[in-house]
Amino acid sequence: MLLFGEGSWYTSERSFNAIREEMTDWMSGIDGLFGCTLLLGKVGMTLRFCCLGKDGSAPLLVILCLTILSGNPAVGQSPDGVGEKVRSFRKPPLEPENIADVFRGQSELGQQPGPIDGDLFKEDLSESGKDGGSDNAEPQTDEAAKQAAEIASLITQLGAPEFANRERATAGLRKLGSDALPALRVAAENHSDLEVRLRAEDVATGIVNSSVAGRIDSFLEGQPGSFDGWEVYRKILGDGPRLREVFIEMMLRHEDLAQALEVSTDARARALETTIARVQQRQLIQSQLPSAADVFGILLCFNDPDLNLTNVHEGSLLRMLRMSVTGEVLKDDQLNEPFRAALAGWIQRSQRSNWPEIFWMSMQHNMDRTLSLAQQALALKDASIDEIGLSLQLISRFGEAGDVSSVEPFLSDDRVAVQQGFVNGEEVQGQIRDLAAATIVILLDKPLEEVGLNPNAAHPKIGFSVTEIGFTEKESDKRTAMLEAVKELIADAKAQEPPKAEN
Repeated sequence: MLLFGEGSWYTSERSFNAIREEMTDWMSGIDGLFGCTLLLGKVGMTLRFCCLGKDGSAPLLVILCLTILSGNPAVGQSPDGVGEKVRSFRKPPLEPENIADVFRGQSELGQQPGPIDGDLFKEDLSESGKDGGSDNAEPQTDEAAKQAAEIASLITQLGAPEFANRERATAGLRKLGSDALPALRVAAENHSDLEVRLRAEDVATGIVNSSVAGRIDSFLEGQPGSFDGWEVYRKILGDGPRLREVFIEMMLRHEDLAQALEVSTDARARALETTIARVQQRQLIQSQLPSAADVFGILLCFNDPDLNLTNVHEGSLLRMLRMSVTGEVLKDDQLNEPFRAALAGWIQRSQRSNWPEIFWMSMQHNMDRTLSLAQQALALKDASIDEIGLSLQLISRFGEAGDVSSVEPFLSDDRVAVQQGFVNGEEVQGQIRDLAAATIVILLDKPLEEVGLNPNAAHPKIGFSVTEIGFTEKESDKRTAMLEAVKELIADAKAQEPPKAEN
């Protein structure tokens, strides 16, 4: 079972240290609390820790985030404005056009797909659970023999009649940590006393979980990580405190996907299917919206150039991106650029049927890296009216004067793009050439009214509103004059261009 929670404390007079002490006292009373990390964020102090315990036979991992909003500390300072600086371990994301090379490199190395059946705790179990009594083991020293005897005695006391003795034995074995694991595992499997078997298994699990929590804690503080998928994640998205938090959540929610990042395209394809199903199930059954970890994990798979994406895959992601997670990630200074880079890496290979929605989303969220895809759409001979219209809007929003040449041919396209209604009994129609004219005027940094277009059509997010661009049939002369004015603007712009240097 996996639980995530978060909350906020609002404070004005209490100091950072006072809150920290109060939280430390509170956390000390939580059974099974093994790791704690303090991170400084833009909104104050974020307290993040892991509780690992046991719920029946399933590991229980709880990540609780508490944000103390007590001002906005300066970068590199503690929230009190004094003391130790916050360590920086930032790394920028890859450029979108270079992301695919990360996965191509795996193919060149000849990595083969394998079953994704790993466990977050596998490394700790395998390393700590080695049988110290094998034939190849070195002879025990007096100190080792003494410790082995102590461990054996403590394990026996796990079945003591007195509760206090059982608790003291449990505490002693936990204190010995990984040194006690081999004997605990043997006792959990073979001891004749059921009480000893159950307690030995419980203590062994707690020791392992403590080690995992310690690894997560060190990782969140900026120490090198040895988790499956981290190197690929870091290489593509970069590094930073928030990116590491998202990675840990992704690894815990979707361990198969994290492992698949370093395996093969086939493994990523399988993990992608299960991840999408998992996210959708969480939405339907638990009413949980997609998180940044969900979206980043899926986007990483989408950037594998050899992974065959279908409309079902892309439709699932687009539905997630319509939700609040997109705005939340874009508002996060540390996640904004990595998200844009990963999104742009996928968009360049996205299904054409999804381009209109991608163009609209890009304008709404100021994603200028979609410009090249809009330019590509305009160059298609079979481009639909919707594709042309949205491409023109996107180019007017993110393009520059150099894009005028690719738009100019559409000044002769009289296909109806939008029917706006009636004015004095006359139907108002916006044609492709009207939209092209508005695009060119905006690219040349001129006001729309200068050529006879509706000045109210200009829009800060989508370049211009297509429902505000058009003419009635009786206004054909106005349209002709408008188009002539636009052509004059183009001619003037060309005349002001510096002459090209001769070779």
